[in-house]
Amino acid sequence: MAREGKVSEDKKGGDVRETKDKITKALIIDSSGLFHIRNAYAITEMASMGYRLVTTSLVVNEVKDTRSQALLGILNMEVIDIDADHIKQVKLENSGLSDTDASIVALALDLASQGIEVAVVTDDVGLIKALRRRIRGIRIITVNVK
Repeated sequence: MAREGKVSEDKKGGDVRETKDKITKALIIDSSGLFHIRNAYAITEMASMGYRLVTTSLVVNEVKDTRSQALLGILNMEVIDIDADHIKQVKLENSGLSDTDASIVALALDLASQGIEVAVVTDDVGLIKALRRRIRGIRIITVNVK
């Protein structure tokens, strides 16, 4: 299951928000969302509407380009670690998913099981299909790539 990481800086030296407040809405950002988003305004607007911006440590580890690393810092996302066994379980049920994509599904499942309204920013078709199969009514925000 997901557990909140007690981290003040990620491995790249960027700030990571630590919070223990009750989450009611969560916007999970996938790596592809970070790579392809053109304007962070829509994401910051959702944050201002009560969505907590979250991602997994596997997503953070995947982000190598300067622009996406900067976006991680600008959005001030909370990084949540996912148990490796939970990732393996998701991958058994969705064999085409990478560990990172499986961590997004596992996080979404965990948050949804707590009654949290979940939305995911991604353009990964396999991830979208896995999320829709597993979580009824999940909101998917796709990023159009030109």
